[in-house]
Amino acid sequence: MTTKTAPFFSLLLFSLLHSTATAQYPPITNSLLPSDAVSLLSFKSKADSENKLLYALNERFDYCQWQGVKCAQGRVVRFVLQSFGLRGTFPPNTLTRLDQLRVLSLHNNSLTGPIPDLSSLINLKSLSLSRNFFSGAFPLSILSLHRLTILDLSYNNLTGLIPVNLTALDRLYSLKLEWNRFSGTVPPLNQPFLVVFNVSGNNLTGQVPETPTLLKFDASSFSMNPNLCGKVINKACRPRSPFFESPNATSPPRPLGQSAQSQGILVLSPPSPRNDHKRRGLILGLSIGFAVLVSFLVCIFLLIRRSSEGRNSKEPSTASFNEGTTYPEPESSRTANTTQVGECKIKVETKANKVQVEEMAIGSQTLIKRSGSLVFCAGESEVYSLEQLMRASAELLGRGSIGTTYKAVLDNHLIVTVKRFDANKTADTSAEAFEQHMEAVGGLSHPNLVPIRAYFQAKGERLVIYDYQPNGSLFNLIH
Repeated sequence: MTTKTAPFFSLLLFSLLHSTATAQYPPITNSLLPSDAVSLLSFKSKADSENKLLYALNERFDYCQWQGVKCAQGRVVRFVLQSFGLRGTFPPNTLTRLDQLRVLSLHNNSLTGPIPDLSSLINLKSLSLSRNFFSGAFPLSILSLHRLTILDLSYNNLTGLIPVNLTALDRLYSLKLEWNRFSGTVPPLNQPFLVVFNVSGNNLTGQVPETPTLLKFDASSFSMNPNLCGKVINKACRPRSPFFESPNATSPPRPLGQSAQSQGILVLSPPSPRNDHKRRGLILGLSIGFAVLVSFLVCIFLLIRRSSEGRNSKEPSTASFNEGTTYPEPESSRTANTTQVGECKIKVETKANKVQVEEMAIGSQTLIKRSGSLVFCAGESEVYSLEQLMRASAELLGRGSIGTTYKAVLDNHLIVTVKRFDANKTADTSAEAFEQHMEAVGGLSHPNLVPIRAYFQAKGERLVIYDYQPNGSLFNLIH
């Protein structure tokens, strides 16, 4: 009996001791862990499918000694896992709960999927997610991280537009977006401290904005984008002339969401060569025809005036001197003076008539110039012509109640602003009134006024040319 019951009592005693030990040392659960440790373990569960991170928690603050983790006063401030061979995704609501995080780097791993919302990382200063396989659009939540100084999303599979509001990150000194699949235009970056910048190897198009910040970088920062052009990369843009197109013409369709991100900035598509040649031929023909008509009318007027003066003058070839004595005009001074207007030549034998004819010729030329060419305001030098303006590349800056405003880049790299008035809304103003108003306003000079450099009007078309102001819209600067 004793031999049979001894093992039984031994087994019972072992069970009681094991139960007591278990009751004295309960297992650590998530409810007892610090929140930063929970965030790190949650990230590891989705991003480390091959268990490369050896994270174990034996003490309450052991997580501050984990690979890539650095703490300050028990809070994670730095999380750097570069080239750890991580495979998985970047799950939401994991690392984004580390609200004291300053540096986050997952460089050179194999993470896939979209980049989660990072807006809660309000203290983040450096973000590097480069050389992974992240996809989707540019994470707009990054635009709210105003303390960010380093942003590196290079060598991923990101698509869509680079948001214009990226200019809001005014502390950036390094921005690397190369080798993705971004499309659209380069935003007009104006961060004063930006010294590292690269958008090469994307699908960007249009003219590179000539901001002081972007002008600091050479063409290598924009390489492998075959549809980019402009002064910054020393590549001329294709000529476009939108100033004589229909004001009611609709703009080309934009990709979804472009209006919210690009704030209305749109590069116009070039007109077809056939229509361009027809328009230039029409304008040239009208100008020549008008010039010939004016020249013909001036010739007729001069002929009538000459014949009238010939009948009223008894001695047209003499000149009066003192004491009433008249002397014939010397043969050497009786050379025929010729004034040419258009294709009409008129011989005038007296100096008085020569002066009058020259004055009328100058007046007719001025009339032709004012009605078919650019008219430069007082004191302005003629540094470009209407033909150069028509060949200029253009960007639509905005539409107003009476017209449309463009940014025009001429062949000589001069940038001007062109205001094209809607003919239907300015038809009540006569050509003379418009000209007088332009001359009056063109003579104004004040530091707070944008000066008018030149204007044009013909066949209902009216253009006003100003200096280009590169700092953008006053509304955008205020808001």
